[in-house]
Amino acid sequence: MLKKATFWGTLAGLGFLLGAISGTIAAEPRMSEMDNHPASDASQFQRIEQPLSNKVAVTLGGIGLIGLELWWFLLSKPKSRQARAEGGIQEATITVDGGYEPSQIVVQAGQPVRLQFDRKDPSSCLEEVRFPDFRIAQALPLHQTTTIEFLPDKPGRYKFTCGMNMFRGVVEVQSTDTAMGNTPPSTSKQAHHLDQSVLHADHAHHAPPSTESLEATMTPAGVQDATVTVAKGYEPKRVIVEAGAPVRLHLQRSNPSSCYDQFLIPAFDIAVDLELDATTEVEFTPKQPGEYEFMCGMKMNRGVIEVRSRHSSQGIN
Repeated sequence: MLKKATFWGTLAGLGFLLGAISGTIAAEPRMSEMDNHPASDASQFQRIEQPLSNKVAVTLGGIGLIGLELWWFLLSKPKSRQARAEGGIQEATITVDGGYEPSQIVVQAGQPVRLQFDRKDPSSCLEEVRFPDFRIAQALPLHQTTTIEFLPDKPGRYKFTCGMNMFRGVVEVQSTDTAMGNTPPSTSKQAHHLDQSVLHADHAHHAPPSTESLEATMTPAGVQDATVTVAKGYEPKRVIVEAGAPVRLHLQRSNPSSCYDQFLIPAFDIAVDLELDATTEVEFTPKQPGEYEFMCGMKMNRGVIEVRSRHSSQGIN
């Protein structure tokens, strides 16, 4: 992909060149006409008739510029790169500079993917990258490399976009048969489980262990307390509570992404604003057992409130 600045500079240069040529062409008949009619009244304006060849040249130049713009925005084929497999994980580096380079990554279904986003462009549009199909919205600090990991289970084309949905890319997930050539189903299934274990093991070396679920703690006042950290998603993603007793969530937000400006629990009609680097409390009383989703304001990142009945609840102090 051409650099954005290079493209616009080339387009502006072509426009300037076209304007200069058309101006020169337009001036020639006028000067010739003035030489042929020296005694004409200077106060009168006369129509300058352009030769057909000049009109055709200007028209073709304009069509060429329009065609270049259409090719750039609609028809230019994005660069594609096959992710490299290392230690059972598919890896690729994407440079964030006037867009995404490469803008298409080819991976294999059923194996973990690790994308390294190297952001060099200070544009506010590129402060965040989103993968709607994987419910990922990740801030990209300037002049840093940010890692995003996910596990694509099904073949298909999965878009990723900037925070303002202006720049886009695609993760093309190919089936095991397409990528490796008719791998037997049993072998593919074993590889899938192996890759999952490799991903978990790799996480243990590169990041602190995360808590997927947490049982709320019952206070002496009869309120179920739980703390949810809002950083790279929600941690924990599942909060276990008991039906019929009030719940108090302490939401500690450290992620500056605008996606986390709001916290929603639709089933309980809760929509609260979360201040950055602050703790916000949310209280409600679940009356019926079940699973109730909570999510960010853009509904990209989600978690679950698991409400258990009193007789089945265990471990809630």
